[in-house]
Amino acid sequence: MQNKTRQTQITDFLTNQAGLSKYFISALNCDASSRKYYRLTLPDGTTRILMDDEMRCNHSKEFILIDRFLLKNGIRAPRIYAHNLRQGLMLLEDFGESDFVKKATPQNEKQLLQKAVDVLIKLHQVKQRPACVKDMNEKVILDNFALFTDWYIPACLGRQLTSSERNSFFAIVKKLMPAALKLPSTLVLWDYHVNNVMYPDANDAAIIDFQDSLWGPGLYDLVSLIEDERRNIPSSLTQELKEYYFSRMPELNAKDFNKCYAYMALLRHMRVLGRFTTLILVSKRPAYARYVPHGMELLQQTLQHPDFIELKNWMDKYFPQTSWGIPQDKGINKAFVLAAGRGTRMQHLTDHRPKPMVKIGNRYLIDFGLDLLKNARIKDIVVNVCYRKCMIKKHMKTLTYFNTSISEEKEALETGGGIKKAIKYFDNKPFVVVNSDNILIDDGLKPIINQMQDSWNNEKHDIMLLLCDIKNINGDKPKYGDYKISGNKILRNKEKTSSPEFSYGYVGVAIVHPRLFNGSPEGKFSLVELFDKAQASNRLGYYISDRKEFWVGTPQAVKETCRMLFKD
Repeated sequence: MQNKTRQTQITDFLTNQAGLSKYFISALNCDASSRKYYRLTLPDGTTRILMDDEMRCNHSKEFILIDRFLLKNGIRAPRIYAHNLRQGLMLLEDFGESDFVKKATPQNEKQLLQKAVDVLIKLHQVKQRPACVKDMNEKVILDNFALFTDWYIPACLGRQLTSSERNSFFAIVKKLMPAALKLPSTLVLWDYHVNNVMYPDANDAAIIDFQDSLWGPGLYDLVSLIEDERRNIPSSLTQELKEYYFSRMPELNAKDFNKCYAYMALLRHMRVLGRFTTLILVSKRPAYARYVPHGMELLQQTLQHPDFIELKNWMDKYFPQTSWGIPQDKGINKAFVLAAGRGTRMQHLTDHRPKPMVKIGNRYLIDFGLDLLKNARIKDIVVNVCYRKCMIKKHMKTLTYFNTSISEEKEALETGGGIKKAIKYFDNKPFVVVNSDNILIDDGLKPIINQMQDSWNNEKHDIMLLLCDIKNINGDKPKYGDYKISGNKILRNKEKTSSPEFSYGYVGVAIVHPRLFNGSPEGKFSLVELFDKAQASNRLGYYISDRKEFWVGTPQAVKETCRMLFKD
């Protein structure tokens, strides 16, 4: 199952809270979240579902409250036999292998879908609002459109949208929004698709996975069901079910209904293409790639609606269909953390500790670089150590998120030599390099390393540097920049010329391919030598950071950084 501590917690929960002493437990396929599911078979042959949300990040409390709300209003949802919210454990009624995908045949597909639509009709006639659900407001809607603009589009284009391009997109979808929000708000289950509709008996359909419910246009769920990216439902049946729903909701105005439905379809298909992109690229679940082509078809159909002429023109200009595709994982799944140096410019601060273990507020300098990797969901890392190595090794043992390998150096091999010593670890695949010298506040909608991954081209690049305009660097501010950009090329300031042309500083984050180290010297050498090698062969890439940046190389810079970061 899992680690011994978790096994003990589960056993205690089942014994002491659920009152079960004998059972057979087997793992079930996981869904798109971090939850795990197990089926318990009891001695009498009955079954239960154990939901394990060990990270406690899947709104279990909301699940319980909404489950009670649904059951109270005559909607079939799983009974909850026992729960421990503090440990993220819940024992549920088992609906068996009865989801739509397993039950559907060409003969019964329409009947099953109609039963699922009946659930929505009943739900949308309930006017009470569960106290725990949040509004599906403008911010929620725009944030979900951002999955499309910030994840799916860059994965296809190989670059982020410019601020101008992105802003013009959101101006259009925001302008369309009021017409979509005219219908009365209801409970929006949010994940009401064919895998989450169950048929445990011959009566009503049952629903699961509703902890992320919102209060807003319920037609979002209708779109999710009858225009599901996971199943190719004939357009004629989709239209028939749409009309079936409308005919049983007499209070709805046809014009408002159709406008809202179209906008919810636009939101659904763009959001899901973005969500599938994160599952493929970040969560490393390539199976979701098989749903992307149908998602593209559904979006293409939706964009034909007359309300979306301006948006379709935007798409034709900035993201034409020739650019649409299936996101490809570029295999950048590991990282090297440079942590071997003393940092002599830190003076007395590193007399008894390595530079990465200098305190910035209540955190260590190394932690800020590790944050970048955690944001990008990179777990497998190598950390090189030399000076006062025991302190770093001890600290890394406390960080259970990472699978950490330690590369020990008898003498510091500098940046290039340190990486070369561990180069076999990366299996001839590109990897991320993070210094422990800089702090980048990675607070945008999309992690900065994931943005770099979008721009990485394995055929074109040997290395890609993260740069920042020196005007935006705080702390140990440089007197001159490391690089200038000429056309689409990057040139290093080898002579350390104090010139406004060299306006970019390297912020200590890079993507590197192991082939860059072919023919490199043994022992000590600087990674900058390989930067120059890649530049000379026109294989040096760059990405411009728009985040807040601190260079922390002196005691004064430590004070300034602490003052700016923790001024509140």
